[in-house]
Amino acid sequence: MRSAVFALLVLIAGADAAWAQAWLTVADAEGRFRLEMPVPFDLPPSQVGADGTVSFAYVHETPELALRFEVVDHAEAAQSLPMLVTRVRGSEHLVEMRSHVVGRRTYRMVAIFPPELEGDPMIRRFMQSVHYSDDPS
Repeated sequence: MRSAVFALLVLIAGADAAWAQAWLTVADAEGRFRLEMPVPFDLPPSQVGADGTVSFAYVHETPELALRFEVVDHAEAAQSLPMLVTRVRGSEHLVEMRSHVVGRRTYRMVAIFPPELEGDPMIRRFMQSVHYSDDPS
């Protein structure tokens, strides 16, 4: 009986690794975006281009996986576009990228991972967690 209970506990504990991972909700001060990032993650210093474009990113990296949420504030407004999804398969890694453009701001979610992690619950949770509330006006 004890071995059956132990086996059941092991199955429950391993059932959803994405939910066992620690996550934080990240949002900007103006409430234009909100997403969930696995912990730990970095927020490297913002970069400013010669044309006045400002970019920053939230980054979670492990030896086998990289998850990035990038925000680029362009010096001039661009045409607002629907969500663009790109998926590239290399010899050793898959790159999945989703971009969303509203006014001067471009949001980009990027996941870089080996093929054996395709469909991983942690990657799916990250890629599906973003919510936008930008108003193009």
